[in-house]
Amino acid sequence: MNSATPSELAPPSSPGEGIRWPASEAVPQTLSETECARLLGLASELYTAPHPRELLSVLFRGLQGLIPHELGGCHRVRPARRQVDTHYAPARHPPPLLPQDFWRLTVSHPLNRLLLQHPLRAWKLTDAISHRDFLATEVYHALYRPLAVDRELVAALPVPDEPGAYLQVSLHRRRADFTEHDRAILNLLLPHLDRAWRRLAATGSEAPRPAGLWNGEKSFTDWLRAHTRWRLTPRESEVLYWLSQGKTNSEIGCILGIAERTAETHALRLYPKMGVENRFTAIATLNRLALQEMTRGQGNGVVT
Repeated sequence: MNSATPSELAPPSSPGEGIRWPASEAVPQTLSETECARLLGLASELYTAPHPRELLSVLFRGLQGLIPHELGGCHRVRPARRQVDTHYAPARHPPPLLPQDFWRLTVSHPLNRLLLQHPLRAWKLTDAISHRDFLATEVYHALYRPLAVDRELVAALPVPDEPGAYLQVSLHRRRADFTEHDRAILNLLLPHLDRAWRRLAATGSEAPRPAGLWNGEKSFTDWLRAHTRWRLTPRESEVLYWLSQGKTNSEIGCILGIAERTAETHALRLYPKMGVENRFTAIATLNRLALQEMTRGQGNGVVT
């Protein structure tokens, strides 16, 4: 079987040729107050992610509340090496294919040219091919069907430290297609994701981890009392600790032996004390303060 060459990944020579421009280009989308708050919180949390893998975890966890999806994927595509590194959230094993077959199918993907010619822009599969025609492709049967998905919202981000390489960020569903509203939300987030990724690349992806300050709930609670004026109750401090570990209200309830609704109530009460509106901005604020503390290397500062 012949391997694809990097030139096969080149965008079409005539800009705009064959492109079905999305309807959202002409019809602005309006976000609700809640969506705006979540989007801002997620963007803030992306900037404080200490490592690429955690950045991806933050990204897909935050996007689930903004653009519901069944599977998230980030693929680092290296044309010069004919290599694709895959990451799925939740974790999935890539379809059982030989590396050369996986690469060949990546190159032949219907959206490939659009992604490369227009980076940092969200595209749906139906921008390039009808859903019916896509279900008849080898790409669908080899890559999508084993993952039980057939819809996709995707964008490409150039990799700053590797010319020609790019990140492909994808959200997947089965049956229900993504909407123009979904596309608008992802388009708003992409520049922040790009900057956050570039920051990690520039720092060698080894930013200090805020979690290093705490060795459990008690250490976290002691740190809060010494370095903030939030005046959280012991239970609110516990809930905030587990929020900082990426746990859902249901998971926090199980850990603390309380109802999910009770965990949510504690979370809603602690947000105003921190001066934030939701879990995303709470985590981002906590990470920012912890990173400042680690950078100073001091233990006597108090933040408000």
